[in-house]
Parts: sequence; C-alpha cells; structure tokens
Amino acid sequence: MASWVTALLDSAVGRWCGVPQATALQRASGEMQCFSGSVLLCGKTSEHSVLLRQHLSALPDICFDESSDQPLQAIIFDGTELQSTTQLDLLWQQLHAVLPRLAKNGRLIVLARAVLHATDADAAAAAGALSGFTRSIAKELGRFGSTANLLALDQNVQMSLLPVAEFFLSKASAYVTGQVVAVRAVDVTQLSPWQQPLQGKTALVTGAARGIGAAIAKTLTEQGAKVIGLDISQSEQALVALMQQLQGQPLLLDISQANSADVVSDWLSQQGIALDILVHNAGITRDKLFHRMTEVQWTQTLDINLRAVQRINTLLLQRQQIQPDGRVVLLSSMNGLAGQKGQTNYASSKAALVGYCQFMATQDQRGITFNAIAPGFIETQMTAAMPAVPREVGRRLNSLHQAGVPEDVAQAVAFFARPDAAGLNGSVLRVCGQCVIGA
Repeated sequence: MASWVTALLDSAVGRWCGVPQATALQRASGEMQCFSGSVLLCGKTSEHSVLLRQHLSALPDICFDESSDQPLQAIIFDGTELQSTTQLDLLWQQLHAVLPRLAKNGRLIVLARAVLHATDADAAAAAGALSGFTRSIAKELGRFGSTANLLALDQNVQMSLLPVAEFFLSKASAYVTGQVVAVRAVDVTQLSPWQQPLQGKTALVTGAARGIGAAIAKTLTEQGAKVIGLDISQSEQALVALMQQLQGQPLLLDISQANSADVVSDWLSQQGIALDILVHNAGITRDKLFHRMTEVQWTQTLDINLRAVQRINTLLLQRQQIQPDGRVVLLSSMNGLAGQKGQTNYASSKAALVGYCQFMATQDQRGITFNAIAPGFIETQMTAAMPAVPREVGRRLNSLHQAGVPEDVAQAVAFFARPDAAGLNGSVLRVCGQCVIGA
C-alpha cells in the first residue's frame, strides 16, 4: 500500500530530512523450526536458562556462542536470579560488549522473576528495573529491525516457558518488541510441533472476510486448524470466496443483533461442532468528538466491539461449546490502551476488552485461556484511506519505524492459540512495533 509519499520519505531525501528509516523485517514463511543461528546465553544461570539451553540444543542449525566475535542472531539474558539492585550492574557488564554483535533482525530476550514473587523489596526493584531496561533497549535496537522482550516468570515455571521463548525468538514475532509478558507455571507435558501446531483444532474467527480477520483465518488454516469465518451479509462474497479457498465454513451474521449468541450456538449445535479456538476480531469505528457523538454512534460501537463478545462467550461457555483447554483471543487496540481524540466510544470498547480478558483469566474455565492482542498501525484498507501525512506519521511512530501487516497480528493470534501456550492467560500483547503512543 506504499505511495509516492512513502517512496520519497524512504529515499535519500527522507534520510537527509531526518525521517527515521526502517530495516526490512524478516517475517515467518513456513520455517521448519522456531529459530536457527547463533545464540548467547548470559546473566546468572538458573534452571530457566539451563532448560532453554537443553531445549534449543536439541534443534538443528543452532550454535551457542561463548567467546567468539561472530554476529549473534539472539541473546538471552537470565535475570531471574538477580536478588538486589546492586546486581543490576551485571546488565552492563555482560550486555554492553555483546549487544553490538546482534545481527539485524536479531532477538534479545530478558528473563525476569515476576515482581510479586520477589523475596524482598530490593529484589522486586531489581526485577522492575529489567522491564525498564528492556523497553529502553528495544527502542535502541529497533532501527536494526531487532526486537527486545521480557518474560516475567512465575515460580516453578518449567515447560510452559519454552513455547513462549520459541515465539519471541522466531520470525513470527517480527513486529512485537518492548513487551513484558507474564508466563504462568502450568502443566505443559508436551510441546506443540512448530509446523501445524493447530492440527485437528476448530477455530471461529469473527470479522473474517477481509483485512486482519482474513489474515487470521489464513494463518490458523496454514497451522492446521479448520476455520469457521463469520461476517456480515454485506461481506458475503468475500467471505464465501475466502472460506472456499481455505476449505473452511462461512457463517453470515450481524453480531450486534440481540440474538447473535443464540444464532452462533445453535449453528454450532446443528453442525456438531465444539470450538477449540475463538477469535473475536470483528469491530467497527464510529469516530466523532464526544460532544458531537450521537447515542447511536456510542451504543453501536460498544454493542459490536464489546457486548456481542460478552454475549457470545457467556453462552458458549455455559453450553460448553468451547472445548476444555480451549483458547479465546480478543482483538483490542493501541488506541484502547492509550486513548485517542474522537474515539471515546472505540477506546472505551477496546479497553473494556482488556479488563474483561484479565478478569476472565482469573476464573475457573476448564483450562480455557483468555488473552488479548492490541494492534498498532497495521497496513489495511482502513489505514490506506487515511490522508497521506497522518498515514506516514502513523507508520513511523514506533521503534521499528514502519507499519505492521495483518500477518503480524495473525501470527500473534496463532501463538496464543497453541495447545502448549497454556502459560499465557490474561496477557495483553501489543503488536505495534513498540508504538510510542501508549507504550
């Protein structure tokens, strides 16, 4: 969706004018495994870094760099054993010399103890410092297309750490940086295969006809799931064509209708289907300054973006039409987290999804997890229609200096949908290139 304005800003003229220049990101394209290349493990050795070394050592095309000066594809810093703020000097001592060796599109992963599990106030402060370091270093690495993310580990995290580390090492996380992700201790006995981890699963994706929804449907299908695509009747042609391409099933429905949950539930019953994955992607914007906003614009936005989600989830959970250990993924928005002028209705609905997600994660739901994704500036038909200047500013207003693509969001959804991603529940993952607004 690039224009002549984009080409100009990405040229020598743009560089001369001081426009931030982006490094082309390496995105996932059917790799056989999560990661290949050289990796350096540093920090204070713990059971977590030992487990990661054992796991990664079993993969082909990975070497552990101990002392050479060759470029590194990944660095993993284990900060889980830092017990005091005086030990934070280890960050400078071990990373200062090796970070310049991180290759373009490299990965830095910081492991930290969850603050709530710190032994005392000084240890909690040290754990908190690691998040500030990670977010800051991510902004320095972004111009190279490299990412930095922190995994905050619960006590007794073992196998549940591995799929999360795999994702953040992989090309699937190319547009995810500067994030702090809490990993819970849960019983994960077997890791999902890297290729087609969703084999045998059934997924329902709302708003699936185009844009991010279509990308989610395609990615889930590529990873082995059978997809049901839901959208409104006005999108029938696009939805049917996509489902035929993916060998999925179309479901035409306006989810804002009061009986939408019953329609979905009854349709699933008639088809004899119980869902493994439910992705709430459908949403609308009805932008207007609040003092000019009509009641219809307010209620319609909340009805579709929020209340329909709650109605459908409540009924499907009551009727046990989501399988045990199922996955529910909600599409929030960076504007919901940061707020945006003219979007009080939209931001309210998307922020509400975050609160709803975090509460649902605390409930006993037969192993069903609830997670949310907050996309930033993503190249879609909607962003392509924006005026040129705001569009170009939006594209570059993040640490990677570029817009994301729908596939970036889809890869994150597929990550949450993995059977072995049970250690993630109540997470809010920002797929935004570390947007400076709301970051």
